[in-house]
Amino acid sequence: MKMTGGQALAHSLRIEGIDTLFTLPGIQLDYFFDALWEIKDEFTIFHTRHEQATGYMADGYSRSTGKPSGFIVVPGPGVLNTTAALSTSYACSSPVVCITGQIDSHLIDQGVGALHEINDQVGLLAHLTKLSERGETPGEIPAMMRRASRAIQEGRPRPVSVEVSPDVLATVADVTLLEPETINHRNAADIDSDLIEEAAKLLGNAESPVICAGGGVLTAEAWEEVNELSEILGAPVLMTSNGRGIVDERTPRGLSGRFPTNELVPNADVILAIGTRFSMASNMGLGGGVTVTGKLIQCDVDRYEIGRNYPAEIALQSDAKLTTAAICEALRAHNKKRVSRDAELSDLKDRQTAGMAGMTWQAGMSNAIREVLPEDGIVVSESTQVGYFVQGGGFPVYKPRSFFTSGYQGTLGYGYPTALGVQVGNPDKVVVSVNGDGGFMYNVQELSTQAQYDIPLITLVFNDGLFGNVRRIQEQKYNGHSMSTDLNNPDFAALAELFGVTGYQVQSAAELKTTLSRAIADRKPALIEVQQPRTPDLASPFPMQQEPPRPVVELI
Repeated sequence: MKMTGGQALAHSLRIEGIDTLFTLPGIQLDYFFDALWEIKDEFTIFHTRHEQATGYMADGYSRSTGKPSGFIVVPGPGVLNTTAALSTSYACSSPVVCITGQIDSHLIDQGVGALHEINDQVGLLAHLTKLSERGETPGEIPAMMRRASRAIQEGRPRPVSVEVSPDVLATVADVTLLEPETINHRNAADIDSDLIEEAAKLLGNAESPVICAGGGVLTAEAWEEVNELSEILGAPVLMTSNGRGIVDERTPRGLSGRFPTNELVPNADVILAIGTRFSMASNMGLGGGVTVTGKLIQCDVDRYEIGRNYPAEIALQSDAKLTTAAICEALRAHNKKRVSRDAELSDLKDRQTAGMAGMTWQAGMSNAIREVLPEDGIVVSESTQVGYFVQGGGFPVYKPRSFFTSGYQGTLGYGYPTALGVQVGNPDKVVVSVNGDGGFMYNVQELSTQAQYDIPLITLVFNDGLFGNVRRIQEQKYNGHSMSTDLNNPDFAALAELFGVTGYQVQSAAELKTTLSRAIADRKPALIEVQQPRTPDLASPFPMQQEPPRPVVELI
């Protein structure tokens, strides 16, 4: 069939089921957008005010729904603006497709200074994606998109990138579109029954087993199986920040945070790690790992993660849902009776709450959010003081896919646009975005996008006029040598109103609770600015020691 490269790309997206797109058009993509226009009713399309927001919104949409989505940006500086979002999607195993343009085919990598030219763009993006390809002719595009679609569905989902030059998008050629394909990414044949039997024997005879569950459980939609396994073993489920909500944290066996990690992991005789790289055994990014004395069974669809941070006694490279179900079945023949640990675990949770209660201000704000958020409400956290408290286990999470972080990337500024994507993917749920004033300003322009599409996200901006955590470190660890951390902020509530988003200002946890309740009831785009004490003046679970004075260097 005769069609342009742009039409081949648009129809291939439709065929592969990538029907939600976040875009920012530009000249190298004109033929593609013209083709999209012809079948625009097949897609849900949002355009943003900055390229980084296209990538973050796609990540939020895909992680919260489990469905693939795409973002479309121009090459060179356009796609470079999305790299923080791509690295976050990569860290958090998000099935996102980056669709970008190129310069004309005969100019690629020639260094002639064409508009938006960068060297080896496809190679650069390969470092941030599971697959990076270029369509050289219209006829190649359907197969390229099929490979991209398979990559985000098979094994561990991670972002992919495809690019097409404007001359290829404009060229008319014979193109054979592919038939839709259904991929069965769960194959019972991949389950090693002998290893399952070994794992069941080890777990069944354990005195104090612990299940460590990560984001891979949510990706595999294996939360029911993990809950069943926890019930069979009477074992606590220690959830990573990306795995929160697998088990309802109102129950004794649903736990998260450093405090229960430090108590449960060293005392476990057998640990089953499912869908997590088990980084708690190395350093967790905080300068010290947790002692592991028990035997580790590790289940992960990504073979490179097994044993990466601690040697696995039994390695199960397979789908988390099928594997956990198989272990549950095998345990029928091997599981010993155990005394209930619910009282012990409830006491542990109480001690965690008491230990975090010293952070009075953060606890008050976190409690205010939890008390009015519906059971199935969603929180997107950020790199800010209330965010750290929430991520650290101070905020109980009830449901799967109802709590999101930037994973090990710790991407400052990701929160607000990611939350917009989460709200787009979950239009009937209440979504709250927790931000500091520094991070929020990375994407403040997307207030325009929120208002334009009437996205009923509720955004909290905690304002202390500082890059607060850095300032705290400078003051408390580096002898008060503070620099580059003072912020000249606008009136955030007034700014939101100028964009058409309802703005509020509050001073206390009680006011936040009342105002958040009102915003939830209104179901309109809203921003609540919360006045925060200086971060260095807030209590912290990590007291700092002053560094010794540096040598005096006199060169003049």
